Amino acid sequence: MHESPNEKTKELFIVPDVSRERGEIERVAVEVFGAQDTGEFFSRFLEAAKTAPLVELSEDIWSRLENTDSYDIPPKDWPLVKEHAVEGHPDHPRDWRFYKTRYEQGGPIEVPIIVKKGDAFHLVSGNTRLMVARAMGKVPKVLIVETDAS
Repeated sequence: MHESPNEKTKELFIVPDVSRERGEIERVAVEVFGAQDTGEFFSRFLEAAKTAPLVELSEDIWSRLENTDSYDIPPKDWPLVKEHAVEGHPDHPRDWRFYKTRYEQGGPIEVPIIVKKGDAFHLVSGNTRLMVARAMGKVPKVLIVETDAS
């Protein structure tokens, strides 16, 4: 159904500027880790992100990934991508076409950020990028940050 990892593709995946995702990281601090001090969590997250691996998102992790429904996007289901990216965010719609064009042209694409807590994986940022990748049958790279910060 999906291409094997990045066969016949020229995507240029790049490490995101993790500090720009402060709001999302602080949301994860509270919702996932129950952190009392989101500033401290953010600092520790940034430190862990410096050495976090940039890896291809495996089907196993993608199927268990929390905070996204991107795994359930069927190939070429652009109406569903649009529904989640645009109608799902009326105040700040996501530009899914931008990422579709980036994939088609070979990047660069900032990778989504995932936090690992125990055996669980939670998407911090990059849902639209994941939805587009899934609809295109691509295997995206992601940054997986493992932190004990709480």
